[in-house]
Amino acid sequence: MIPHNLKYNVSKDLLNKSVVCCIMLLMLLTSFAGFSQSNGKKQLTAEDYHLWSSLKVEKLSEKAKWVSYSVYYENGNDTLFVKNNKGTVTYNFPKASKGEFIGDSWFSSMSFKRELLVTDLLTSKQEIIAKVLRYDLRVGTKDIILLKKQSDGKKELELKNVATNKSVILNDIDNYWYNQEADALVYTTKSESNITVALLNLRDKTTTVISSNPNVFEYSDIVWQKSAKSIAFLQQPLEGDKKIIRTCVGYYTIAEHKLYTFNPARQDNFPTDMEVIVSSFAYLNISEDGKRIFFGLQKTLIPVDPSQVQTWSTQDKFLYPAKVQLADWDRTAKVAVWWPQQNRFNCITSNEFPKMMLSGDQKQALLYNPQHYEPQANRDAPLDIYILNLERGDRKLVLQNQLGGETGVSVSIYEKQIVYFKDKHWWVYDIENDLHKNLTQKLGVCFSDEDSDWPEEASPYGNPGWVQEDQILFIYDKYDIWSITLDGRSAVRLTRGRKNKTVYRIVSQSKDEFNKMNYDGSFKNQFQPNERLLIKTEALQHTGYCFWDKKNGLQPLLDKKMYTSQFLTSAKSETYVYVEQNFNLPPRLVIKESLNSKEKMHFQSNPQHFKYNWGSSKLITYTNSNGAVLNGVLFYPAHYHTDTKYPMVVHVYEMQSKELYNYVNPSQYNPTGFNIANFTSRGYFVFLPDIVYEIGNPGSSAVDCVLSATKKVLATESSVDSTRIGLIGHSYGGYETDYIITQTNMFKTAVAGAAITDYISGYLRVAWGLQKPNFWHYEFGQLRIGKSLYEDYAAYLRNSPVYHADKVKTPLLSWAGEQDSVVHYYQSIEFHLALRRLGKINTMLIYPGEDHVLMEEKHQQDLTGRIEQWFDYYLKAEKKPEWL
Repeated sequence: MIPHNLKYNVSKDLLNKSVVCCIMLLMLLTSFAGFSQSNGKKQLTAEDYHLWSSLKVEKLSEKAKWVSYSVYYENGNDTLFVKNNKGTVTYNFPKASKGEFIGDSWFSSMSFKRELLVTDLLTSKQEIIAKVLRYDLRVGTKDIILLKKQSDGKKELELKNVATNKSVILNDIDNYWYNQEADALVYTTKSESNITVALLNLRDKTTTVISSNPNVFEYSDIVWQKSAKSIAFLQQPLEGDKKIIRTCVGYYTIAEHKLYTFNPARQDNFPTDMEVIVSSFAYLNISEDGKRIFFGLQKTLIPVDPSQVQTWSTQDKFLYPAKVQLADWDRTAKVAVWWPQQNRFNCITSNEFPKMMLSGDQKQALLYNPQHYEPQANRDAPLDIYILNLERGDRKLVLQNQLGGETGVSVSIYEKQIVYFKDKHWWVYDIENDLHKNLTQKLGVCFSDEDSDWPEEASPYGNPGWVQEDQILFIYDKYDIWSITLDGRSAVRLTRGRKNKTVYRIVSQSKDEFNKMNYDGSFKNQFQPNERLLIKTEALQHTGYCFWDKKNGLQPLLDKKMYTSQFLTSAKSETYVYVEQNFNLPPRLVIKESLNSKEKMHFQSNPQHFKYNWGSSKLITYTNSNGAVLNGVLFYPAHYHTDTKYPMVVHVYEMQSKELYNYVNPSQYNPTGFNIANFTSRGYFVFLPDIVYEIGNPGSSAVDCVLSATKKVLATESSVDSTRIGLIGHSYGGYETDYIITQTNMFKTAVAGAAITDYISGYLRVAWGLQKPNFWHYEFGQLRIGKSLYEDYAAYLRNSPVYHADKVKTPLLSWAGEQDSVVHYYQSIEFHLALRRLGKINTMLIYPGEDHVLMEEKHQQDLTGRIEQWFDYYLKAEKKPEWL
């Protein structure tokens, strides 16, 4: 290579062979000097890491004339930016949050000083409003709703129009609840003698008092009905009056101006030992037809005496700690229903059936008890699900022995149907007609995880939502999206991903509806009949996005050999934005103003990246001993030279090839101490192989895949020094690391964090984070034995690193958190003591107060530094750290 700034004008006739050789040698040396020293790029060091940030796209303005995005730094010096779509004007708001566009002309945000900043994007004029507690935008207008703290400590509510700068102010406001459907808000006020809850109509600025009481009460937890025709709230006594006055529920219908009050003291069937409450799983809710109000009940219990003798019984449904915490479900909040018009009340959940979900029409409740099949060996027992008719009070069993755990992941609630996954198929249960129907048996496609190598029944790929009007359900197989009618008469595959192994998945564009809670379950997304769906596409070396609608079908938008994410569209424009990145390209914001226009880079995060030497990534394909074709990702050292030998660190877990295009910020604050960019900048190759497993032999499976993958790297990349390869993993990867070094001497050194080392003692431990026996992890879960300790004792011995510690010749660094609730740190201690007894090289770090990953920055920095020093010492022959 001849540097472009050098020119040679020498006649070949005047040069003899030796002169030509000298010039060629000079040119070669000049070329290497320019590549290695004069490329103008710097060596990355830990002192530079603070320069790096993370990028998050926030909002597009109404007609996509502006886009907002945030840049986050480890030191907290974050900044919110607003930039016009032409890229000519940029505003920045240091440490601001809750940014919102008002049309395409204004932008509001909250400063870290609790100031509301209102910026005129056309004139750059900014108004600063101090002491703002919270704010909302009045949808479809140029009004801002503000709750402000006054100098005397009281609060005021201001309705401010940013275009006219005119305001309406209400004084002595305690709080407010805005609803865009009603174009109204409910607010509470306090005076010396009274507390009031009132309704403000934002169209005509009229106020209606809903309820007013002496100030021994407070109004809280106000909720709006979905159609905004009514509201509900709690009327709670103040702390000193709770023994005399009970919490009541208020329900107000806006059109009739009528207030209904539920007073427990006036209900004959209200439990005398319970009070009205609101909690995450027993929240206040109004049925869509406005006829039923749901709220929580809680029994007041005496705190558990920690000094009492613990009695553990093998016949207990749950282990003693969970049993005491639940107190036979007495400590769990219950859900009740109230019919305001009839002033009728019933409890829905009970100690017999403590968990519930509402049907789609909210006239039925699905009840279950997670303890029914306990004690048993899996993490979650199967469920028997009953349906309760709220009006009549009758109950019947509809799903028996249903898998899915307490979260109900394989049970979905629709209007008058229940969709559930069982026996590898999707089924629908018609509540009104009491009929079950298999929706997918004739489609010839597997809808549960084809690649699962866990011993338990594979989970479904999922059902993201439905179209209520069309009675259509969306379902995923491994690659594609299916549209299936709830009566089972029609099933259409919307995408064609299986042929080229591309996964299509719907991206929810409604933050409000996504994973909305349904008491102990969740509601699925509800799509509109003619809605344009946004779909993410992912293949091994491609990611992208598509649109789909009934009229046009699938409309590809982008497909790139990069990782793409954070796709946003605007409400009234074809413009869209997204973020793209790869390992050698920091995330950048890309904008496209119409479907036919060219894309343009709108914002490049971490521009300092281009001043430093950086690595690159490459997909490696390999075959294990069973003939399975697998992949791994090889990351090259920064400032890589083909004629130089480099050490390599192999990071192990399970499937990691999706990291191919992931950009990694260098950092000293890593929860597991490992950072790819740190290592590549320090002159290491880093390799992430995929691993597949054979049930009963997870250890040897890891050995087979990791050795096969590493040998493939050595065969294809001559710059990797086979005598200087390290191994690292955390959690299950820590287990794999410890096991692998008992079976091979390929790795010169290793680091294992939070590792499982003894399958026998681990099997007989409590998973304290779940308060359940650890059996499930081995028999059904990630540890992949598939049988109990007493059915296959040899497998537990065979797969435990601690029983093969005598074969270890690899120096090992171990670490764990002293409060690890996932893998007890005694597992690391067992392996440490085995290695100590055998005279092996092992240093163990135990971090006080830390759980499965490290959360304190000082510990993250300490672990990151020690791991890097460990590898530098063993793989680069650098000075031995003093702590060793």
